[in-house]
Amino acid sequence: MTYDHGALSRAADTGPVTETLTGGPVSGGTAMAVLSRLAERWPATTRHAVPALAYTELRLLLRHPLTLLGPALMTAVLFSHTWEWPQDSFRVITAQMVMEWGVPAFFAANLIGTAARRAGTDELLSTTPVDRAHRTAAACLAALGPFVLAGLFQAVLLGLCLMFQVDLGRTPTVWEMAAGPLCVLGATLLGTATARWAPYRGVPFAVMFVLVGFNYVVYQSSERFLGFLVEFVLWTSPMWTFQEASGSAFWHAVYLLALSLGAGALAMLRDSARRGLWLGAGAALVLAAVLSGVWQLP
Repeated sequence: MTYDHGALSRAADTGPVTETLTGGPVSGGTAMAVLSRLAERWPATTRHAVPALAYTELRLLLRHPLTLLGPALMTAVLFSHTWEWPQDSFRVITAQMVMEWGVPAFFAANLIGTAARRAGTDELLSTTPVDRAHRTAAACLAALGPFVLAGLFQAVLLGLCLMFQVDLGRTPTVWEMAAGPLCVLGATLLGTATARWAPYRGVPFAVMFVLVGFNYVVYQSSERFLGFLVEFVLWTSPMWTFQEASGSAFWHAVYLLALSLGAGALAMLRDSARRGLWLGAGAALVLAAVLSGVWQLP
């Protein structure tokens, strides 16, 4: 059996499996040398290796330029915002993260998930002692990293607003503050699912176009809570006073969580041998999303 040494080099640079098991990039070696090192360092049971692989996926995800773009854009919004009107300030600390952080997180996860295919090293990864399902599980676990980071960002932001007595109209609830991080979680998991099911050029842009279009349509209607970018307080004319939006922030958070976990189940369904398990989990999450979606509406 012969291997493309150029593909092997690219795998060392882009493949999380190779980086995890060899301790760093491989240069000047053959594929068989790589596999020998993998065999020496990989645990006897591949299940125990998923956390280690998830850690590497997490490092790749958090260091990806598009992942870093999310908090950078949010920081830019915070510094450019006037903090004059409570309605605008309330939106910035509750809903703004959905676009500025969620969209880059989706593309970052998708690019990492398709890195091996774009490098032409899928065949090499298929010879490692861990199967594709374990790699998908690791990628899904790594999605918790951006979610936790976004949650901490929101908590610090709210703390600063309270410390400097920024006029928000009222203090946001935990469910309203959770909307942004939950969308970041869902975007990351959906990016992985898209990479597993349709790792083709242009597909991520089509998926994001559909999501943004859907959000735009429902945002203009009374069912705005079915979208992802939701304003929990509204402007009212003619005096532009503070008004609560009609809908349940709690059930909206449940709705976003169900959709996010459903994206993770969709990713696992592509490669797992236990398709019945993930089909059942996906069906339960779809039902939860439908029920919470109805219950959140006014």
